[in-house]
Amino acid sequence: MSEPREKKKYIPDIEIGNAQIKWAFSHFDGREDTFNAEGDHNFTVMLDEEFARKLMDDGWSVRVMDGYEEGDPQEYLLKVKISYKFEPPKVYLIKTNAEGVPRKIRADQRDLSDIRRDTTENIDVIITPSRWVHGQNTGITAYVKELYATVRQSRFAEQYADFEEV
Repeated sequence: MSEPREKKKYIPDIEIGNAQIKWAFSHFDGREDTFNAEGDHNFTVMLDEEFARKLMDDGWSVRVMDGYEEGDPQEYLLKVKISYKFEPPKVYLIKTNAEGVPRKIRADQRDLSDIRRDTTENIDVIITPSRWVHGQNTGITAYVKELYATVRQSRFAEQYADFEEV
């Protein structure tokens, strides 16, 4: 007779308003570079120490980095994946039209390149956990469930925002 399986602890989604993004480690556009494969859409959120330690205790894969200069505090980083493979996330770009009225636009993978350091004013995100097991190793990978990115547009983009795209 086999031993009863250990009941897994429920891990809730994480909601982060006004997320602080580590832009140097983020690949919303899925571009290939030394640390990212072509087509992998992801970004890195900076967390405060207390919250990061709690996530680490629950099994989340939080990376701890030393500060850049001597005396700088450590950084606690959570890599968040944006995957359309199984259940597409709800990603919205918040853009303002010519009259200054904000509009919520459902984004797909192509639109993720609009989320950049120089244009993004705010990101609110709901992150869902995904447990993984590889041999004796286990952990939790973070995936976007919902993301709202307020994107600043050029004056021309605002001027032509209401034109139909063909």
